[in-house]
Amino acid sequence: MKTVYKILPVSIFDIPGLEQWLEEQANQGLSPVHLGSYASFTKDGVPGTRYRLEPLGKMGTEPTPEQLELYHSAGWEYAFPIARAYFLFYTTDPDAPELYSDLATRGQSLDRLAKQIKSTRVKRLLIPVLVVVVLLAAMLWPVSRFDVQPDRWANFPILLLYLTNPMLLIFVITVAFQLPREFREYRTLLNTHEALKSGLIPPPSQISGKRIAFENISQLILLPVLVLCLILNYIIPQNKPLSQFELPYVSLSDMENKDLFTYDELFGESSYYSEDKNQTNRQFSLLSPGWYEVSQYLHSAQAGTQTNAFSPNPEGGKYRYSPSLDMVRFSLLVSALSRSVAEAQLDAYRLINVYWTYEEVDYPGTDFVILAKEEDGIWQMAALGSGKHVAVFRYAGQEKLADRLDLLSSMVNP
Repeated sequence: MKTVYKILPVSIFDIPGLEQWLEEQANQGLSPVHLGSYASFTKDGVPGTRYRLEPLGKMGTEPTPEQLELYHSAGWEYAFPIARAYFLFYTTDPDAPELYSDLATRGQSLDRLAKQIKSTRVKRLLIPVLVVVVLLAAMLWPVSRFDVQPDRWANFPILLLYLTNPMLLIFVITVAFQLPREFREYRTLLNTHEALKSGLIPPPSQISGKRIAFENISQLILLPVLVLCLILNYIIPQNKPLSQFELPYVSLSDMENKDLFTYDELFGESSYYSEDKNQTNRQFSLLSPGWYEVSQYLHSAQAGTQTNAFSPNPEGGKYRYSPSLDMVRFSLLVSALSRSVAEAQLDAYRLINVYWTYEEVDYPGTDFVILAKEEDGIWQMAALGSGKHVAVFRYAGQEKLADRLDLLSSMVNP
């Protein structure tokens, strides 16, 4: 039998409105088989059919045999559950008595559902509260007592990039769309409950059918999009070994004047040191569609059994020279953000227990170049920007980043 689909023009929580709408569909020869954001019908409806929504009992999502037998004896048949809130009953007998003898009794039958709605409303309020708390914590979290150059707001531009992650934005839009609607619908049911308990006919809904239908259509679109984004986020890996990475980056081997190798190339696979330490990570942000990080750890072939990035021949060759290079590259949507994002990433790369000095230099083809070094001269950083392109580096080794600006600037002059 052919199925007819319709977008629901009334709220699931508008009990009298939903019952009336179902009866109008029955007069058009339609019988419901599903109700949610949309409704599906078969074409075997009986004109004059009455529908009543009965709150779920304590026993679960199906009526008890005793309830079914009692209602059947009164001329009412069970159809299906709705929204984990009601059982839908119907009768084609015009002489069948109502399920409740008066309005107040029917209002009392909604006591348990109304209590659940009030509890759910409080829980839903925790969602935006939790989001605000997390954001405030990210911005106001106490700095480490070991940080010798604390700056609480330094990472805010990077936080802004994370907040414009497409999946996060879709989630926020979905929540922002859904929560006010849910609270309105909860209020509709609670108003119905209060009116019935007072022996009054529930007030009609103040929301137009077109608006509710539009909200239901939007929900049917937003939720699958959110699910699709979650699936894509799971399928498309953000982290990859460097050997599988295709985007441009500065090679640590090109930074050095000696041959360098991965640990596996020198000693074979190890459970701790492995080629997997040379990793890449891609991020997704509307403000920076091109945003990725590359981490490289290499070793020289000289004698030595332990790794050390500080000197080519420390302690008579006891340690093996092992430089490292971390790089983040941004392609920003708004070029005005370039410098602030670069400075934020410099702060994120900063080792907090050492003191850094910063120097700005000029270099052809760039808008800015910021060099940083710590007092022992072991670690160095550099941030370069040109237009919407930004690259930030953190290096440990014997070379000087100031002497490699030709190589580093290639990341901002594609």
